[in-house]
Amino acid sequence: MPKMLWRMMLPLLFVISCAPLAAAQETEETEFKMPCAQVLKLGLNEFMNVYDEKTGDSSTYGMKQGFAYYAECRRPANDALAQRLSPERRRQSDAVRDELGKMGNAAWSLAYTSAGGGTMYGLLRVGAYAAREDLMTQLVTALGNERAQPAARRRAAASLAKARRLLARWAHMPKLEVYGDESLADKQKQYRDDVKEAQAAFNRLQALIRELPDGAAALAAKRAAEELDAEIDE
Repeated sequence: MPKMLWRMMLPLLFVISCAPLAAAQETEETEFKMPCAQVLKLGLNEFMNVYDEKTGDSSTYGMKQGFAYYAECRRPANDALAQRLSPERRRQSDAVRDELGKMGNAAWSLAYTSAGGGTMYGLLRVGAYAAREDLMTQLVTALGNERAQPAARRRAAASLAKARRLLARWAHMPKLEVYGDESLADKQKQYRDDVKEAQAAFNRLQALIRELPDGAAALAAKRAAEELDAEIDE
């Protein structure tokens, strides 16, 4: 998986593993409120630490809520920032977000299926959504810079090459485990469908990147490779 996201998750996941079982049995949820301006000033990593401290909810569900809270602040801010762009650049911004999301979701589904399941993957998928919106802030800014940047275009090409290698790796279906009443045929079909979804989204994104300014192209391509690197590194 993307190294930065995994490093951020490690301390939070440690808290989950050490949380008492009684906490998971609590029926009352601590209401959390924070102005979006303050949320965004903290940034994703620090916000998640504060969210955990304020709510006392270190469960997987609680962490998902925290990531979603952050993303629901960051996305409208990104959309407001994008209003400064031309209509065509705004369309491209929305398209990049959509294709990265489709590719990332497919990659996390592939990782989930390959590993035989696990609630961890649902949590990491939501975390990736929040991190993706942080990337969109940089992308929107870069879309407003039409200056030629040959080095950035070369970085984009290198990132796209890495993404293609990752797609080729995912295309080789691993041995899938089935449990209970699960159907191996259904799992294999789901895996193949996810590969097709990731490939289709990448193809659309790759075509789109050709139209972007060089700096924005480098950011989008780098994130594409990160989305496809959906594995947990020990």
